[in-house]
Amino acid sequence: MEKIVTNNLYLRPMSVSDISQEYVTALNDAEVVRLTEARHQKWDNDSVKRYVIESNVEGISQLIGIFLRESVKHIGNIRLSNFSARHKRAELGIMIWDKSQWSKGYGAESLIAITDYAFKRFKLHKVCADYYSVNSASARMFEKAGFKIEGVFKEHFLLDGIYVDSVRIAKFNKQDTENDK
Repeated sequence: MEKIVTNNLYLRPMSVSDISQEYVTALNDAEVVRLTEARHQKWDNDSVKRYVIESNVEGISQLIGIFLRESVKHIGNIRLSNFSARHKRAELGIMIWDKSQWSKGYGAESLIAITDYAFKRFKLHKVCADYYSVNSASARMFEKAGFKIEGVFKEHFLLDGIYVDSVRIAKFNKQDTENDK
């Protein structure tokens, strides 16, 4: 994957050398991971290193770092996974783990860039994701990035002793759809 440059960010594959103590600390911050599946694990340098290595397997998964363009600061990640060549789709997950960068539009900006890249590079028709229904920030971010709700999995996640729904969303490759007509 080549580096993707946007107005405020650049995206590139994560490497072990990108792991900072700030990143490891953020993965153990209850506020950062509360509405993610990362909350179920205690993170240290070794577990983050394993995650980065295991998330970068050609044709299966790609972990992409989100970096501020001006300062080159690592602020989050996007993971593309579960590629299906047959059905031309993939899944993604995103986390802006640097709380000082929340609510600045960087999540949507990076989602737009990575889905455009995935549609072109992998010839995908569809990119899917899920978020906890109580995560209004994710709902706004995905909507801003052009994702549409496909469905809801009722009482799918156990969060703080209460079951919450999972919202299933997707973004479609409009050029692919036009080419299929």
